[in-house]
Amino acid sequence: MTDLYLIRHGETLFNQLGCFQGHSDSPLTEVGQQQALNLVNYFQTTPLQQLYCSDLGRAVTSARPLAEAKNLSVQTCKQLREISYDYLDGQSKQQLTVHDKQKLQRLFSAKLDYRIGEGETLKEVQLRLFNKINDIQMAHAGQSIAVMTHGLSIVMLIKKILQIPVDAPRQFNIHNASVCHLSFKSGQWLLQSIERNDLNLHSS
Repeated sequence: MTDLYLIRHGETLFNQLGCFQGHSDSPLTEVGQQQALNLVNYFQTTPLQQLYCSDLGRAVTSARPLAEAKNLSVQTCKQLREISYDYLDGQSKQQLTVHDKQKLQRLFSAKLDYRIGEGETLKEVQLRLFNKINDIQMAHAGQSIAVMTHGLSIVMLIKKILQIPVDAPRQFNIHNASVCHLSFKSGQWLLQSIERNDLNLHSS
């Protein structure tokens, strides 16, 4: 059996300010830095043999304390990035135009082939994440692997594994530094748990 732990990066400045991040980036807040450090304690008794990570800075920074504690290299990969919102990346959610709000509604509706500008569709995000964890599983079958990635990316991946329609209303949240434990056995992925790692910290 392969164990895979999907981890959302720690809280960032854009999280705090209420901005879309997408493929843009912002530094971890003090809370986010502490969340990254707390991951070391979370995985203290869990053996990890590999650590994969989105190549975006907020994910890499979140992964470093765990990598150092486990004496692992951080293997970065573009396939583990968050969705691209194109020109909305980095923009404040409070300052959206009516037209932008309509585009977001279409993005998260049943029109699964819709993209904002040159950004990504939900199906594309889901497929690249699913393909990547399958590649990781094939390369490291039987091992325990941490994967540092992003909130929406994790949601899309869990929906795929649970066979929930991409456009179905979300019934769960992926908070900063949350850990989602997946296992691969008998040819299929199973969701074992979703656990928060920020309950004693303020996070937006």
